[in-house]
Amino acid sequence: MICTDRTGGRDAATAEVVRKSRWCVLRIPGPVDFTYTVGLWHSFRQPELVMFGLGGEDMQHWLNTCVQRCVEHGWPAEGEPFTGVIEGVATQLRVVHRDWHDPLFGTAHRFYGVDVPFRQVVWPDKDGRWPWDDRATSSCRTRQARTWLPVTEHPAGGWRLVGELEPGFPFASGPDVWALTSRSVLNGASPTWVLNESGCFDVLDDRRYDADDLCLAYLGELVVRHPGLVERADLAEGHSATAGNAWKSVKLTSDDLRRSEDAWQAATP
Repeated sequence: MICTDRTGGRDAATAEVVRKSRWCVLRIPGPVDFTYTVGLWHSFRQPELVMFGLGGEDMQHWLNTCVQRCVEHGWPAEGEPFTGVIEGVATQLRVVHRDWHDPLFGTAHRFYGVDVPFRQVVWPDKDGRWPWDDRATSSCRTRQARTWLPVTEHPAGGWRLVGELEPGFPFASGPDVWALTSRSVLNGASPTWVLNESGCFDVLDDRRYDADDLCLAYLGELVVRHPGLVERADLAEGHSATAGNAWKSVKLTSDDLRRSEDAWQAATP
């Protein structure tokens, strides 16, 4: 029985799919997509599954395939490679540490009203090396969150910032999106100019686009280094704000947009 009091509103469609099909797979788009199931604990008393780092629609398909395979053939033990999910590729399950539940699984929390266990479907690189192997490809190692680790032990990067700053990160763009900034700002110089164009932020010092050390950094990293930036989280799209006695917001000019676009094209992490 699914509690209708907890699954109305925005989660009504999820509850309806679970009623009809026993589980559903949600896609969470972002700089790197992830997908996860809702309904396995309800229907089978099995941990929900999550998958990271590949195409969102593909991962939805593969998680559905994984559940069907497990229902028919049994649920693999943690760390036991198994086939039948991604064609020609072995996968394995790892238990998700509790630290990641709140940052990642809001819909599941609302659906159940209590915390439920999760396991991650982990995929290897093209040579069969797992993401904890230093010889694995960069995409295999960095695009998959290592949710079997506590957040504090996760390698630095976008996923760790998600674990540290979600839920509740004040910017709608999320802590793992790139922002244009300068190495001086990263090293402590005060940001004095912020631009928001379609959810992409430029966070710069007085030199703005004339700085010779422009770079890309995670928005969450900038907020950690400069907590006062949270006051700019409500900056309207298509506007910039300049620091002074008080931050002043104005509409972007065509010159702002041109210089921002040029800087984004040239900057690197």
